[in-house]
Amino acid sequence: MRDIGIVGAGQAGLLLAFALRSEGYPVTLYSDRTPEQIFNARIQATTYLFGRACQYERELGLNFWEGQGDHSQGGDLDICGAPGTRALRVYGRVRVPGMAVDLRVKYPRWLGELERRGGTVVYHSMDSQGLEALASRHELVVVTTGRNSFPGLFERDAERSPHTRPARNLAAMVIRGMRTWNDTPFPALKFVLAPGHGEYFSMPYHDRIRGPETCILVEAIPGQGLDRFGDARDAAEMFARMRGVVHDFSPWLESRLEGASIVDESSWLVGGFTPMVRKPVGRLASGKVVLGLGDAVILNDPIAGQGLNCASKAAHALFEAIREWGDRPFTEGWMQETSERFWQREGKYITAFTNLLLSPASPHMQGFLGAASEVRSLGDLFFDNFGEPQRFWPWIDSAEQTQALIAEAARAEVKQGAGGA
Repeated sequence: MRDIGIVGAGQAGLLLAFALRSEGYPVTLYSDRTPEQIFNARIQATTYLFGRACQYERELGLNFWEGQGDHSQGGDLDICGAPGTRALRVYGRVRVPGMAVDLRVKYPRWLGELERRGGTVVYHSMDSQGLEALASRHELVVVTTGRNSFPGLFERDAERSPHTRPARNLAAMVIRGMRTWNDTPFPALKFVLAPGHGEYFSMPYHDRIRGPETCILVEAIPGQGLDRFGDARDAAEMFARMRGVVHDFSPWLESRLEGASIVDESSWLVGGFTPMVRKPVGRLASGKVVLGLGDAVILNDPIAGQGLNCASKAAHALFEAIREWGDRPFTEGWMQETSERFWQREGKYITAFTNLLLSPASPHMQGFLGAASEVRSLGDLFFDNFGEPQRFWPWIDSAEQTQALIAEAARAEVKQGAGGA
């Protein structure tokens, strides 16, 4: 069994550690925060997991919050023709439900569980000199910490990183007492798309203290109508501005915020970051190499909800690659090949889909959404593919293939209707 060190106690690092421990690998995980510090921190991200990422956690026995709140069984999208008007609505079911759990309760529970299962957890801030020591101690060091750690260790991949500044200004908040925003016959993620201004989303959310609540994420195009949260001073001001957004852009949802409020002062955030893909192998001053994973390598805007999902999938792929590699040395070539394989199979589609949503919809995608508002199977397809973005290809790049997909779905619905009659 190979001795592996993992730097970072986020989704990628913890999931990789548990997967390796399930096969008996000696694992040491290095966290710069204790469970208590994580639990008492501010929210740092939205946390929705689609079906396959949830399944990985089930297989490892980490789904401690199963049954303690609504699993989202689909999505519900309103597209504004202009602020305050709804041009069309698309909704659909997914095949495997997903859920969102507050990371401030999830990761502390997981850290304790990892130690219970025989993993070693070291609570210590890590710098480049510390990485040198780890590279001498472990056969493989995997760095999973995100955008502010070890600057320059993982080089920006210019060919795969079209953004040079934040595409959206972000605001997120955990809400108590909010009535659901969707009218679907099943629990669903709610999307509101305001072309030229941005997007906002509502999701069932398991809060660290209160259990089932709701989380809202606002994706504001800088300088446009949704971009009104950056200088908010407290939870009351954040919520008042959210009510203003809903009043101005989707007044049909406004009454559902009556009597609601942000959970507490630690349950909101504002900010933004530049999406980026980095090269996966970092070279230390000594010449030793470490492998990047998760946000350290693929950092996407949260508009498509892919952050934790990409981290989970990448961790699972790396675990399988380690297991298959046997006792051979973890060379730089193996690191490059393993990372590139994940990029080609999934990473590039996750990133491309996220970047598509950050751009104005193409005419054929507008046509698809229009058809999906009327053909139920297309609505199901659209939302189900959020969990597996590679399924959007190749048709999403082709007006002809998109039109053929629409025509086929429409024929199938007519045939099914005739059969039912």
